[in-house]
Amino acid sequence: MSVGVEVSTETFQHETFFYGDDGEFVEYVAGFIRDGLEQDQVVAVAEPPRNIGLLRDELGADAGAVQFFDMTQIGANPARIIAVWQAFLDAQTAAGRSARGVGEPAWPGRRDAELSECLVHELLLNRAFGGGPHWRLLCPYDESALPLEVLAGALRSHPVRSSSGERVPTGHYDEDAVLAAFAAPLPPAPDTAQRHRYDVAGLAATRALIAEFAAGCRLPAARTEELVLASSELAANSARHGGGSGSLVLWREPDAMLMEFTDAGQITEPLVGRRQPPLEAISGRGIYLVNQLCDLVQLRSSADGTTVRITTWL
Repeated sequence: MSVGVEVSTETFQHETFFYGDDGEFVEYVAGFIRDGLEQDQVVAVAEPPRNIGLLRDELGADAGAVQFFDMTQIGANPARIIAVWQAFLDAQTAAGRSARGVGEPAWPGRRDAELSECLVHELLLNRAFGGGPHWRLLCPYDESALPLEVLAGALRSHPVRSSSGERVPTGHYDEDAVLAAFAAPLPPAPDTAQRHRYDVAGLAATRALIAEFAAGCRLPAARTEELVLASSELAANSARHGGGSGSLVLWREPDAMLMEFTDAGQITEPLVGRRQPPLEAISGRGIYLVNQLCDLVQLRSSADGTTVRITTWL
């Protein structure tokens, strides 16, 4: 392979790879995996099940040396993925081994809101791992099936683009783009949405309101309980850090129930809730727990305030 950029042995290498069909995907990604195994690196692959099957078939006996993660599970909510990569990297660092990974969060067929959060996730990877130990993460994108704006986002969020012949700078990467994405407002809720206020004294009433709305959307009892728990965490965060009160917006779409919490506080660290808090931590668990419980979590914060939108698929 000719190399258009120098492969650093000291920094995080975040690279994207566009493929047009199964054959191109398998050839390049399996080669990337085998190259890592030959260098005695620990290799992890996070892909949808179909792509995992393609890679297992191609790798044969070598597949037994690879850690596979079902991306449709660990990345259903993209805000959960960084914690998985962090745990993987920490384990290899503690063992004195080098690592590389393959991750495809933006697979074809994802909903628009999910793809939007995949871009935020990809931007945050550079912030999460840029100052840590060296490892390479290859992020494939299906250019035959994904929208053009998703492919353009991949070039903005990855410093390097790989192909079968070379590795070159994307020419579009902007390390500050993550701050703009974190501060950008979400699409507005519809005019028909229910709008409420909550404060410290009314947290119980807020939980009851959400439980009632979820029941009206015919959510199973277990999922309703998870949403009520998530709402408790978010409302409590507003009480502690957002001026003591906030607004709640509830609405239903054909395939989803949505609830949105907004308060006057500002979060300055875009990685909030994306890493697993240490066991000894006495704070910082709220947003992480919400990310683990909910189908899709979108968090935006600026000087104008903080908004957390939770989508539950029906």
